[in-house]
Amino acid sequence: MRKLKLKVCGMRDPENIRQLIKLKPDFIGFIFYGKSPRYVSEPDEDFFSWIPMSIKKVGVFVNEELDTVLQLHDKLGLDYVQLHGDEDLDFSKKLKENGVRIIKVFRMLDSLPYSLSSYSEYSDYFLFDTATPDYGGSGRHFDWSILNAYNLETPFLLSGGIENDDVEAIRKMKIDSLVGIDVNSRFELSPGVKDINKLKELKSGL
Repeated sequence: MRKLKLKVCGMRDPENIRQLIKLKPDFIGFIFYGKSPRYVSEPDEDFFSWIPMSIKKVGVFVNEELDTVLQLHDKLGLDYVQLHGDEDLDFSKKLKENGVRIIKVFRMLDSLPYSLSSYSEYSDYFLFDTATPDYGGSGRHFDWSILNAYNLETPFLLSGGIENDDVEAIRKMKIDSLVGIDVNSRFELSPGVKDINKLKELKSGL
């Protein structure tokens, strides 16, 4: 199995982000959802431009207006838009028509969603997270065994309470389309502030 990509989500503190950049994660996620404790309320355009091009900037949105998503995408130079809410297929299609690369999130219960194949055409990645009423942040796994039935070409990231001890089990799944992991709350010192040493350990094992 290839080396897993690392996406660190829920970043907000500039100094913490500078420390994270030194670890060279593949993606950094910024949450533009007002109900999240990790909400980026006043994004600094200059700071976003300072992030190296090798690290992909992901804007996380939950049921946001299309125009707002497009405006922030262009203003901040986002590399991906992550749709973490109940956005329908038409929403994804319109983003694609505007040249936006998409990470489409599916909240997992006890089986793969029937709509996966429909979204595949308009998604660069899927992200599979544990189902919660609050659109993520559960800190819990879902039943990863259901991923063995995945047979689409769209690559996906695995999320939901992942910790350092989980890496070996994730690698043992040997699913070609599983290309990376997404971490957040399990690596935090406080909402929006990550434990850099713990992340360093995680990345070394990927």
